[in-house]
Amino acid sequence: MFDKPGFLHALLLALVVSALYALRKRLPGTQLGRGRDQFESPLARRRRRQLIALECTELALAGVFLLVGGAKLIGRHDMVELFRSIGVGQWLRYLTGVLEVAGAAFMIVPLASGASAVMLGAVMISATLIELFVLRRPPIAAMACLSGHTYVAWSRLLHRTESTKTLTLPAIEPLPANAPTIELAPADPPTMEPTPADSPTESGVALIILPVAVSFPYEPCRQSARPTNASKASG
Repeated sequence: MFDKPGFLHALLLALVVSALYALRKRLPGTQLGRGRDQFESPLARRRRRQLIALECTELALAGVFLLVGGAKLIGRHDMVELFRSIGVGQWLRYLTGVLEVAGAAFMIVPLASGASAVMLGAVMISATLIELFVLRRPPIAAMACLSGHTYVAWSRLLHRTESTKTLTLPAIEPLPANAPTIELAPADPPTMEPTPADSPTESGVALIILPVAVSFPYEPCRQSARPTNASKASG
């Protein structure tokens, strides 16, 4: 970190973050620069605000580590003296600078910011231990950056896994190709049976024809029997 950050460092950081913001809006998976949906639910609105706060934190961390890692790589005087006081060698300065610049570059990408936060968090844990036990000074800047990396890593990795589990729908297994199919037989059309009240004419005709059919064969017998009786009387 810079020994004595001032107004010029803050202005440079603001310019770098602005440039990273313009670059971040062009990448997929970001909520920056997008308009608000008219039919957005309260839960989706809260989630969108959380993502915007998360992305602003990522841009701030990316800007800080891009400047600090670049200062280590170009060999600023204060960075050279810092690693000389550690007593390990300048190779650690170059290694730390490469890790910080690479982590800042990946922090800009939404899909890679979680892994970048884990890597830079490990670097900040090492910086905290060095400042506590080697340099004998309070690691304020390292702890602040470590808290920011923890927030990004939790939001991008752990919280994403939990939300994916809660929103996962049960999978529908497809039917096999040779599955038996059940064919529905066509239903027979309903037949309406006539009731006795519906056919008064047919029942009346049957009642009239029946006595006629019964009495008709006996009529010739009666006519043929009359002359016989008369002949008997005459005889």
